Amino acid sequence: MLNRKLNTKICLKCGTCAVDCPMGLIEMKDYPEVPKESEIFCNQCGHCEVICPEGAIDSLNFATDGIKAVSTDKDKISWEEIDISPEQMELYMKFRRSIRHYNDQVVEKEVLEKLFDLVRYAPSAGNGQPVQWIVFTDRDKIREIAGRTIEWMREISKQDSPLNEMIPFSSMVEAWDNGMDPILRNSPCLVVAHAPKENMMAAGDGMIALTHLDLALPSFGMGGCWAGLLNIAYSQYPPLKSMLGIPDENNIIYPFMVGYPKYKYHGIPERNKPNITWK
Repeated sequence: MLNRKLNTKICLKCGTCAVDCPMGLIEMKDYPEVPKESEIFCNQCGHCEVICPEGAIDSLNFATDGIKAVSTDKDKISWEEIDISPEQMELYMKFRRSIRHYNDQVVEKEVLEKLFDLVRYAPSAGNGQPVQWIVFTDRDKIREIAGRTIEWMREISKQDSPLNEMIPFSSMVEAWDNGMDPILRNSPCLVVAHAPKENMMAAGDGMIALTHLDLALPSFGMGGCWAGLLNIAYSQYPPLKSMLGIPDENNIIYPFMVGYPKYKYHGIPERNKPNITWK
């Protein structure tokens, strides 16, 4: 079902919406319209709405009999007006760090709601938006999850497992026993992305959404880190599945630590040059 409405009083019939439609559904007749038989293929991306220079398309129902007030000047925006220079973007992207030490500041629900309101605009296949989130802000619960991960590591470290050659489980167990947390780094917040198993595109969509989360955090004064050890343990240790609360019909995408950094970084470390084959 389409979810757009056209204001014919202000439509210029410029055809920009038809040109930009990712699915090629919009046809130019007296006004732009989508044939009834094609409506089912609309992925609700909203491109037609935001590319219209007059604001003639709203998000109610894309038909030729709708009315929408012209957008106010403050509602209209173009990419150029955002005015992020390549130099600014380069500095921001290079300066981003994985945060593994957090201060005692609580991550408030209201801040997280603003963060996820931003992250929901991450691109997804066919605009399916399949990613779902479980957010833990109880430090005791987060530490319990880390402890269960250590339980699994303790068992594996005593076995003849190839994982022991890849990850220093014994050292991590020892660190835990000495009061440290090598799993979730005493983070005040744990975010777990998950999505329906039946969606073959969901894994990629979830990683894209998590990357948006990662890049958005500094603007809220926070930082994060991908919880790779928990991610490995989740698929191996059943108690973790019940603790994280992911529905049976869903797959985990990845867990992610969030919090306010305890330390500041003062530079950008070097990285290898990109490996590119030009054709």
